[in-house]
Formats: sequence, structure tokens, C-alpha cells
Amino acid sequence: MSARQPLTSDQSHALFDILTGHEVLTEIENLKRSETIATFGPPFQPALSHHPSSPLLRILLRSFILILPGLRDVTPHFWSESIRSLATALDSSNLSESYDKGSVGIRRTLSTATASIVESVARGRLGGYPKQQPRSDATYDKTNPDDVVRAWDDFLYRIIYRDLLDSMFVKAAETDKLSDHESVVQAAHEYAVIMLHRLTPYFLIKQTLKVGNAATMLNGMVQLLLAKMNLSTLTSWFGGQPSDSGMNLLQQIISQVLSADTTELRKRSKAIEQSHDSPTKSQMDQLRRYASDTAQEQDKMRTKSQTQSISIAEAILAGEALEHPLSKSCHKLALDYLSIQLAIRDREKLIEVLCHHQPDLLTTSIRELVKVYDPIIRALHNAVDLASGVSDGQAFIDDLINLSLIDKSKGSNVATVQDFVHLLQKHAGSSHVFIHQALKNGKELSQWYHEYTRKAVEQYKQDSNVELTSSHVAAAGDCTAMLDRLVSAVSGDEQRIVIEELDRYAEFLESLGGRSRDQMHNIIRASLASDSSNAKTEGNPGVFLYKWKNFMDETTITPGPEGGPPRTGESDSVKDATAVDVDGSKAATAVRPADGEAQHVKPPAVGNVLRLLAPGFKDELRKLVDVKKG
Repeated sequence: MSARQPLTSDQSHALFDILTGHEVLTEIENLKRSETIATFGPPFQPALSHHPSSPLLRILLRSFILILPGLRDVTPHFWSESIRSLATALDSSNLSESYDKGSVGIRRTLSTATASIVESVARGRLGGYPKQQPRSDATYDKTNPDDVVRAWDDFLYRIIYRDLLDSMFVKAAETDKLSDHESVVQAAHEYAVIMLHRLTPYFLIKQTLKVGNAATMLNGMVQLLLAKMNLSTLTSWFGGQPSDSGMNLLQQIISQVLSADTTELRKRSKAIEQSHDSPTKSQMDQLRRYASDTAQEQDKMRTKSQTQSISIAEAILAGEALEHPLSKSCHKLALDYLSIQLAIRDREKLIEVLCHHQPDLLTTSIRELVKVYDPIIRALHNAVDLASGVSDGQAFIDDLINLSLIDKSKGSNVATVQDFVHLLQKHAGSSHVFIHQALKNGKELSQWYHEYTRKAVEQYKQDSNVELTSSHVAAAGDCTAMLDRLVSAVSGDEQRIVIEELDRYAEFLESLGGRSRDQMHNIIRASLASDSSNAKTEGNPGVFLYKWKNFMDETTITPGPEGGPPRTGESDSVKDATAVDVDGSKAATAVRPADGEAQHVKPPAVGNVLRLLAPGFKDELRKLVDVKKG
């Protein structure tokens, strides 16, 4: 083989992006298989350390999750028995696939969204953050988009390689005013507000948090949510043995919500059964049986559907479809009927595992978590005015809900990014007060999280010195040499194919980064406009949103009644089906990134790169599983 030039920085960067994105999504999606948990290794199987099924997730779990205050104190039993058993029970339920349902399911939506975020964390952990030198003693203008973007890069460098983290903890304990912090922190805060505009709201029980004793508060909430409610529980209070049957309040809520969905789905099922275009009774029986088939049998049907270019319903019905041919309208109803049966079974299985499983895996896991977090909750309760915090949180959620409402009568659209930016800016002060109180009054609490944050940022330190290119690309950091070896290991002809795909993908990433930067600049300018209502921008900054949409669009879906190759998540018919709620009505918005945000930035094909290099990359990750940083 003739010698070749090493990968350029852009090519290494592209290859790193391709392989980490693919590996993260693959490992997350494979968690639905029981064999993945069985071969995951620590903390689920402490004795299993070689050839883990999910090396990248295991690296991230050890680097960031297992060292969290509270979680680091759980017993080995929590992971090896409670969580492992719960995950195995869910995996064994064989919940439905998007392919069969004709729409992008919730599991696929969550796994792709998670992968879009986690892949960035993974690249930082594996490759490290570039060691570019920030401007010394620089001041940053929060009204200048270029300064805000530059401040974020300098902020991260100083957090990882300098002492900015320590000084931030000290300053936050002294003051609750952002204006008292360094200029780089203020400008980086502006950047973070824009990037975090999709925060998920949460709620707490305000009245419970007002009690004066932290132990009473904690025990009251746990007993309320986790107390079993049935006749055998009552008898145990009068001398009987403690019962593990029945449902606690949390399980009652889960069961009632999922049962309500099931009721709506059964109504839709009955409507199809009574339709004059419905499949025959025998055909509907077959579709119902398929919903409860084993994963192996369902895989056979999906393979048949794809190889014969027929819908999953037609593949299932087989001889029945020949004896009683499906008209186009009947075929569509058959697909809808199958989707409904799968949705009903999913909810029944979730209720079975989360609410009726013996032993009660969910309650046991939560109780053990609450036990180890008891010192943290007590310290937080003593340091912070939680009642005021709840009021602030409620005000934020109220504003968030109001902002999210769509007034179709006035022809308005979904709230834009700068609307959410203004919302976060409006409520940022309350979070600053909360942090200030916690760090000032909770010395032990501050120490716990200061130590954790130090350990976490150490994971991003880069051992090598990879210079940034003019396009702000640092190759693959510490993984640059390893990726170059992977490419060198393939044949000359295959190397040429790989390089061609990498060059195209590098151009895609450059275009994607440029779009994101332009949108960031536009949003900063719009947020500073005197009349923000007249300064709307399109799209969202942040590459992860583009990645998420691309992951969603790549979802393989059964062919429709007309047959042909499998559809994808970007097919109009699939988007329409995904937007349908459990009662059959069309939701105002589907749970997916807006189409306009990723228009004309579809990634080029990289199938050869994955075929030739992904297995070797996974093997390299397995070598890094037990290598610690910091």
C-alpha cells in the first residue's frame, strides 16, 4: 500500500463527528435489548470488565454520573439489582418499534434527542477541549454577537484550564448579582441563555416544602408518593407482615395516565372495527396477535416487509391478504389498527412493569435514591428559602406555558427563540439568588458540588496540542492519531472512498456551523431590539437541533398501502401520523424539531465510513473504558 498523507484537521474533525454520533445513537437505542444490559459491565455487572456492549456510555457514566453527589453513595446493589432488574424488565416487555407504528415513536424521539446532546459531551470527553489561548484580561460587550460567541469559547477554556471555576464559586457565594462577576462570565451567561431556551419545565409541591423541618418534609413527600394503598397494607399496620403489593400514589398516577390513554385508544380501535372499510375479523385478530409476538417473530415480519416492499400489515396478513385483498382504504385502516394495538400493548406493559411488578422495582429504586440524597436535601433546605424558590419556579412555568400557547385564530406561530430568550432573561435573577443562597449558607453543599464540578471539567482537558485551523476546527483532539490509524488500516481503494465521504461531510459541518453562528448573531441582535415583538428571527442556534432532526428523519418506517421502499421520518405521511394524539386528534405540534430549522442542510451519505471504520472505533473505545482522566 502506498503511503498516504495524514488526515487533515477538517477530515479528522468530520470523521470524529460521524463515528461519535453513530456510536452514541447506536448504544442508546441498544439499551432496549436485554443483552445490552447483560453485557454492559460496571456498575450493572461489577465483575464484567472486558468487551462491554456500550463502551462509550460506560465511559460517560463513570466520568460524569457515578461521581455525582448523592449518586456516588448508593450501594452496589442499587445498580446491579434495582436498576438492572428494572431495565431488564422494561427490555423484556418488547415495546413497539416506530417501523411497525407508521410514525416516529416516543422512544425514538427521546433516544435521538438524547443522542444529539450526548454526542457533543462524548467528543469533549474523548478528544478534549482545544487549548487555544483566550484574550488576556479582555472585556466583552454583551451587545456584540461576536463578543458573546468569543466569550463562550474563552469561558470554557478558563473553566477547564485556568481557575475561573474556583473564582465563580467564591463570587456566587458573595453576591447574587450577575453584574458583579467577570466580563467573560456575563457574556458567556448571555450565550448560555440563548442555547438553553428549550429548558424543560418541572414542578414541586409548594406547600410541602414550606415545613420547617427537612426530615418531616422529606419523609412526608416519600410517604405520600411511595406508601402502598390496599387492604393488606392496612392489616400490616395491625401486626401483619409488610406488603409489597398494591400501588403507591406515584404508581397510581402512572397507571391512571396510561389507562386513560388506553381508553382513548380502544375507542379508536372500536371505531375501525365498526367501519364498513375495516379489515375482516380474522385479519384484525392477526394484527392484534402480532402486537404480542416475540421480538424475533416481529423482526422476521419487518424483514419480509422490507425485502418484498410491502407494508408491515400486508406482511403480517400474508395469506389472509390474498384471500381477502385489501383495498387502499382498508389497507390504511389495517395499518392504523395495528398502530393502535401496539400503543395499547405498550401502555399495558408499562403499567405491568412500573406498577404491578413483584418485587416492586420502581419503589425500591426511588426509596434508595431518596435515602442517599437525604443529606443533600437537608443541606439545601437549611441554606435556601425553598418556598420562595417554588414561587419563582411557578412564575417561570406560568410564563412558559403562556408563551407556548398557540392562538390559531390570530394566525400566530410557535414562539420564536428570542421569545424564550427574553423569558429566561426575565427569570434569570431568581436562579442567581437561589445559587447565591445555596453557596453562601450551605458550606458543605458548596464543597460537594465544587468538588464534583472540578472532577467533571477535568474530563475535558486535552493531553495533546492540536492547533486550531482558520475555521476553528481542532481535528479530533486526543483522538486524532487513533482515527488516522483506523483509516490507514483499510485498503487503498477503500481509503479513497472514505476520504471522499469525509471531505463532503467536512463541507456539511462547515455549512452547519456557519448557519448556527449566523442564527446566534441574529438572535442576539433581535433580543436587544427595543421592540422585540417586531424583531423575529427564523430557526434556532445550536448544531444539536440539526442533528436531532437528521436522526429523526433517518428513522425507518413501514411502506404505506401503496408499497415500495420503506418510508423515513421525513416523509409527509409519517409526519402526519406522528402528530396524531392518542384520541385521534392532530396535535398542535409534533414532538420534533421544526422542519425549517434544518432546511437544505441534510448530511451527505457516510455509509462507507461507518461500514469500514465504526467497528474499529468501537474496539478503540473498549480500550479506553478503564482509562481515567484527572
